Amino acid sequence: MPRNMALPFMGMSIAFLLLGLITGILRLMAQNEIGPLLLAELYTFHPLLMVFGFIGGMIMTERIAGLGLLPQTKMARHSLAIPLFIFAGMVVEVMGHLFHLTYIRYVGAALLVVSVFFFFLLLRVFFTMGREKVSILFMIVSASALLLSSVLSAFSPPAGNVGFIMILLLFPIVFILGERVELTSLATKSSSSKFIPVLLLAIVAVGLFGFEATFSGTATTSFLFAFVVMGIIFCFFLIAERSARPKVVVSPFQRYVSKHVEFAHAWGIVGSAFGVMYSLAPLLVYYDAFIHSLALGFIGLMFLAHGPIILPMVTQRQFDTTKISYIPLIILTVALITRIGFELLLLYNDALVPRLVVAVSGWLVLFALISFIAVVGRGIKGSYLHGQPSVG
Repeated sequence: MPRNMALPFMGMSIAFLLLGLITGILRLMAQNEIGPLLLAELYTFHPLLMVFGFIGGMIMTERIAGLGLLPQTKMARHSLAIPLFIFAGMVVEVMGHLFHLTYIRYVGAALLVVSVFFFFLLLRVFFTMGREKVSILFMIVSASALLLSSVLSAFSPPAGNVGFIMILLLFPIVFILGERVELTSLATKSSSSKFIPVLLLAIVAVGLFGFEATFSGTATTSFLFAFVVMGIIFCFFLIAERSARPKVVVSPFQRYVSKHVEFAHAWGIVGSAFGVMYSLAPLLVYYDAFIHSLALGFIGLMFLAHGPIILPMVTQRQFDTTKISYIPLIILTVALITRIGFELLLLYNDALVPRLVVAVSGWLVLFALISFIAVVGRGIKGSYLHGQPSVG
């Protein structure tokens, strides 16, 4: 993809990220009675803005850029429509929800569905022409979760619906797992067959459990099984990542990626545990803990790990791996521990100070993003010509 097209798409994704983060922070402050209500009408759409607008836009832009690694195909001419449809669909659908315009809402959801349809075609190109077919199967399953989420979003936002939230989060989670299969295989020059394909069946089962829970609107036995299976999947990937890691880490960048990936899988396990707890005792604090352990802990840290790998391909500029920093990881980890820890404390002491700390944790997430953007800005230099960073 031409660099002059990739950068606007990335810019739109980041714009959705900032809007989603700000609305999430303001909602968190309002829930803890800190400050006035601002942008309250957007609070409900925080998950959609983050998953469709930011994560969907970023993932699709990255995959389109990956076409440059394959022989030219007809799909290359149509692929640029994919992020345009998802951005337009997100805007139209949110406007339909805000102004209670049913048909406008359906039009927005239809645009999202069209975007996912073209995304399926793009993944098919990678499947037929690429070497890592198992990783692409993961991505196809993740796109199926996005398609289902697109349809469900036409009727109501996901907030408060545990099944819908699960299906929505499956899109980035399963896609990222597919990318780990792909990147680890490329780095070790081995086949991805060791990432047992039966995991795909387990992931599909999680999606089916989530689909069943969507109609109940509350925690169910299916929800419990789904998070038990999800926890097992994260454990498997954590063990597989550690096994695939070289005995001797040859560069600071490999160590950077490995640490972020391992922390991310650990947060995935934590999020699954909180999901199990919520299914047994449906308290809001467990609901919030499992969502943000997965969304910020797993997905967020994987973005920090993959950013320096993917950005050179998307922007066609080289990343200086000596400029990497663990500061975003530290800030994001502190934000998560602070938020979850003090929300648990609020169960026993509903005082102003714990609520204030929880509210501040939201701003720490924004600071982690700003610090990561600063790190990337320092690290990108020159023109991207040949090779990519090693991802041991």
